[in-house]
Amino acid sequence: MILQESLVTLAAHEIRKLLVSGELGPGDKLNEPPLVERLGISRPPLREALRVLESEGLLEQTPRRGYRVVNMTDKDVEEVYSLRRALEAFAVDLLLAQDKPPSFDALNPIMASMRAAAKRGDSAGVVQATVQFHTGIVAAAGHSRLTDVYRSLMLQMQLSMAANVRSEARTKGDLSKGCDRHAALLECLRTGDASSIRHEFAEHGERDYLDRKPALDVETEAVSR
Repeated sequence: MILQESLVTLAAHEIRKLLVSGELGPGDKLNEPPLVERLGISRPPLREALRVLESEGLLEQTPRRGYRVVNMTDKDVEEVYSLRRALEAFAVDLLLAQDKPPSFDALNPIMASMRAAAKRGDSAGVVQATVQFHTGIVAAAGHSRLTDVYRSLMLQMQLSMAANVRSEARTKGDLSKGCDRHAALLECLRTGDASSIRHEFAEHGERDYLDRKPALDVETEAVSR
């Protein structure tokens, strides 16, 4: 049973990488035989992994046709990002109310991973580090249920985040711009200045939404053609 659970976790992780790298795009069908061969596992753990990804909002199952990658609509993207902004605003309120603000030193290795992934052109690695970065900030607020809800939301965001990261790599030539934005946000958090922190979070979230939605639209259009 332990081996089975490990295979499910491994398979889910590898399929997420295919999603955020763009190898599997919005609306694409997941064919079991090639995945079984590629991942080197049997069908039972693969199918369980697909169910896990469905529960995360990354895949959807259609009757008699198996699983396919979720094709997020404009409304989906708007809802996810507006909810993210609300959750992060709540987290910031909690952080600023703490008697002793956290040092955020735990985010240093995550930033290092983000920059390393950007340097080698690994868009999936940048997305993974970005999710860890923002979840780490929210977790520092000390509200476990908020962290759980936020982590679940970030799983859904990975598709649009990945589309934007790949678009940035194509248009800017590298992935450093996003790293710089996150580094600036981290430094602002360390100042402890409430107005600056709230302003930086609002600006960061709005830039993310404006940047990522068109990127997702372009990729969705390309897949539909």
